[in-house]
Order: sequence, then C-alpha cells, then structure tokens
Amino acid sequence: MEKRTLKDWIIATRPWSFPASFIPVLAIGAYLYYRYGTTSDAFHGWNLMLALPMMMLFQAGGNLLSDYSDYKKGVDLPGSLNGVRHIQSGKFTPKEIRIFGIILLSLAVFIGITLLFIAGFYLIWIGLAGMIMAFFYAYIKYHALGDLEILLCYALLPAIGTSYIALDKLHPSVIWICLPFGLLTVAILHANNTRDIQNDSRAKITTLPILIGGHISQWIYFFEVIIPYILIVLFIILKEIPLLSLITFLTLPMALKNLKQMMKANPNNEQELIGLDQTTAPLQLIFGILYTLSFIIMSII
Repeated sequence: MEKRTLKDWIIATRPWSFPASFIPVLAIGAYLYYRYGTTSDAFHGWNLMLALPMMMLFQAGGNLLSDYSDYKKGVDLPGSLNGVRHIQSGKFTPKEIRIFGIILLSLAVFIGITLLFIAGFYLIWIGLAGMIMAFFYAYIKYHALGDLEILLCYALLPAIGTSYIALDKLHPSVIWICLPFGLLTVAILHANNTRDIQNDSRAKITTLPILIGGHISQWIYFFEVIIPYILIVLFIILKEIPLLSLITFLTLPMALKNLKQMMKANPNNEQELIGLDQTTAPLQLIFGILYTLSFIIMSII
C-alpha cells in the first residue's frame, strides 16, 4: 500500500462533483430570500450554513460507497472510462473506501440531527429519504433508477428541506424552481451512463440508457439540457423569478457545445462521448451560480 496524503483522501471523494450538492442549497436559499426573506424576520440564514456541509458530506459518502459497490460488482475495471481509479490503482483498499464513506455519511447524519433540533422534526422524513438513497445509491443505479434518484437527492428533496430550514414551512414554488439546475445535474449522470452502455452491460447492471437504448438516450440528454432554459423563460413570464435570471443564458454556448457532441456521437462508440460528463458538470455549476446570483442581486437592489 503506497503512502497516502490528505489530498489523496479528498480526491477519493470526487470533490469536483460537489456543485451537485451545494447548488441546490445556495440557489433555493437565495430564491427564498428574494421572494420572502426581505420582508420577513424569520429567515434563518445560519441554518443554511449547516445544510451546505451536510449535503456535501452526504454526497461524498455516497460517492465512496458507490465506488466501493462498482468495484465489487466489476463495473469499474482497468480500461473503463469513468476516471475512478483510487481502488484499482491500489492507493486505497475497497474496505478503506467503504469505511471512509460510512464515516462521512455518519458526520452528515450528525449535522442532520442537529438541524432537526434547530429547525424542527418535520424534516426527519427528508433526512431519512436522503440517507436511504445515499446508502443504497449503487443498488438503485443498477436498476435503471439512478436518474430519478439524482433528481430527488440533488433537486427536489434539498429544495423542500431548504424551504423548511430557512422559513419554517414549505413554499410549494421551490418544487419547480429547482428543476432548471436539477435537470442539468441529472444530465451529468445521464452523459456518464450513455457513454458507459457497453461497459455497464458487460457488468450485468441496468442503467436507463441500457434500458431505452443509445439513440433515445441522446434525446433524453438533449431535453435535460434544453428544458432548463425554457423553464427560465416560463418562470419569468409567470413572475416567479426576476428578469435578471436570464443571465443563465450566458451558459447557452456551453450547452450547445455539449449537445453537439452528444447528438453527433455514435452511442455505440464510447470514445465519442468521452469527457461529456466532465463538460456537463461545469455547465451545471456556472448555470447554478448565475441562477443564484440573479436572486441575490435582486434582493439587494
């Protein structure tokens, strides 16, 4: 076993994926402050500061347990294109990755319990649902439900939870306000799974692209990337979000570039889809930051 540094342990959690977990809290928190917080003394901003590390710990722990399951299942083998190599390279043992994941999830649960006492025990069902899906993400992913779980874990549930911890009640509007960045988050996984159709089929697991086929998967990705921009325009027309939210369209060139790669690719040739998940991730990040900034700026001016 080679010597490991703190950096190695951090990299094993896949920190580049963390925008999927912190964007929901930031964006929905900023939206709630824009819509309700400026006229209410009951906006609990400090609760959001606890929610941010909790969400990232949940994601990091889930990533590690997923990597452990993928290794044991034979999904991640030498030559696979997903870039996860901390077990295959011998830097970490499978047991270490599993224990590390459990420790991080335990820390997330501790913060979650703290939030229950601060914000109220009506949050417990959201916490239980998130914990179950984090622990069993690999099993869910292997049965073609990974896309649905990502939408729940990194859009709908965080949006509902953020509404409760920020303003002590559910504002139903957050359920659709979270969809623009939520769909882009799902697109990251969908790009990954579309690329890995052959690899995952060899491992005898079933992802959504395997179930529906490569060509339909290309169109699913197309709609996951395009619909967020349509929703932005629709929400502005309905006066749910400010006109300034059109700044998210600054990411449209990135989106079109990704769509070009996906739609021109042969879905049976994984080489043509290399890197698409990695370029979808910054699209989600920048879109989410601009979305958040539009609410913050309009709350100030």
